[in-house]
Amino acid sequence: MICGIVFDALWLPGTEYEEVSPDSDPSKVIELFDLPAWILGNFDALESVKKGLEEMTIWGESNELLGEIPPLHLSLHDKYGGSMVVEFIDGEMKIYDNPNGVLTNAPELPWHLENLRNYVNLSAYMKEAEINGITYKGMGFGSGYVGIPGDGTPPSKFVRITLLREFSNAVETEEEGIMLALHLLNTVDIPAGVSKREGSGPAAFENTQWVTIKDNKNLKLYFRSYDCSSLFVVDLNKVSFSNGTNHESIIVDKEFSVIDVF
Repeated sequence: MICGIVFDALWLPGTEYEEVSPDSDPSKVIELFDLPAWILGNFDALESVKKGLEEMTIWGESNELLGEIPPLHLSLHDKYGGSMVVEFIDGEMKIYDNPNGVLTNAPELPWHLENLRNYVNLSAYMKEAEINGITYKGMGFGSGYVGIPGDGTPPSKFVRITLLREFSNAVETEEEGIMLALHLLNTVDIPAGVSKREGSGPAAFENTQWVTIKDNKNLKLYFRSYDCSSLFVVDLNKVSFSNGTNHESIIVDKEFSVIDVF
């Protein structure tokens, strides 16, 4: 992010990374988990990232903690407003421009974009219609997007964020942008226990463990954890990235706190 590029990886079951041939140029081959450092260390705009990726072979290594090769697709944004998605389908790298700017988990980006056609009738405006000579008004504000999916699946989250962002008022300041992002993310937040599968243990349910907001124009990283809704910020302009500088850890598991008004 220090170069103005944001890099995210999301779960995409069925991902098949590229095969590395014996005669491949080692300088043109890179493992998936080394990819973020390579991109962030060599590029400052998505146009150049795309050209660089087209010359590379990306392969995936089994992750010890997960016990598998992580099936991921990648979402990238730059400080110029560009957005791009990289996927690995049937052993081939696919690079998509993503003017919509939204990505969730499975399925692939083209499927998500095609699915938006099911919701083109929704609107930010209250509906009114005449039926058999009787005029009916919507039940209230928000009636224009009755039918927007409200479940916790990746396709529904994709639709919800896409449309609510489109319907939202334009922002003018950095603070307004952060607050809008926070409110949009609240609409896809998963409380512990509402999304489960049969069985027991940590893998039996999922929840939103943390939220991050990246301001790649002003080089600031905001975050909050499940147990603390306060928003914390790391201003990368104040961080030294000089050679030899000690690594710093960010504690994301902050304690819950409230503001006493008296």
